[in-house]
Amino acid sequence: MEYRYPKFSAERSIDMEINHPVHGWIPFTASPRDAEVLGRQLYASASASATPYVAATPPTVEELREAMPTLSPRQVRRALLSIGIAEADVEMKLVNDPAGMIEWRWATYFRRTHPLIDSLGSLFSITPAQIDSLWAWAAAL
Repeated sequence: MEYRYPKFSAERSIDMEINHPVHGWIPFTASPRDAEVLGRQLYASASASATPYVAATPPTVEELREAMPTLSPRQVRRALLSIGIAEADVEMKLVNDPAGMIEWRWATYFRRTHPLIDSLGSLFSITPAQIDSLWAWAAAL
């Protein structure tokens, strides 16, 4: 049977596409222990040309933070309030940061990677990991 794109999987089987006589090219996994002869034959044929399995690299902390959902100003303010930081407290800390104050007052949404978020963390002694946890909690508000 005709096959293409053979690639070893984490389980040491081979994922590929086969040219099915009725359905055309379809996904197929071949294994040396397949109950069907065709699966064992395809495994034997494809094993020499299959690309090796490469485990996915785990995302970095920065990538995980970039993937976090955006929060509305309401969600950010409620999250801060849940740890005892009121809106007035934030504005007092930002009094000498006009750009930060504009962002705080007028942003329509916040990303976890927005510079103001880490700045507020520093101003209120909140670690990046604590911000991450608070962010995940606030996303459900």
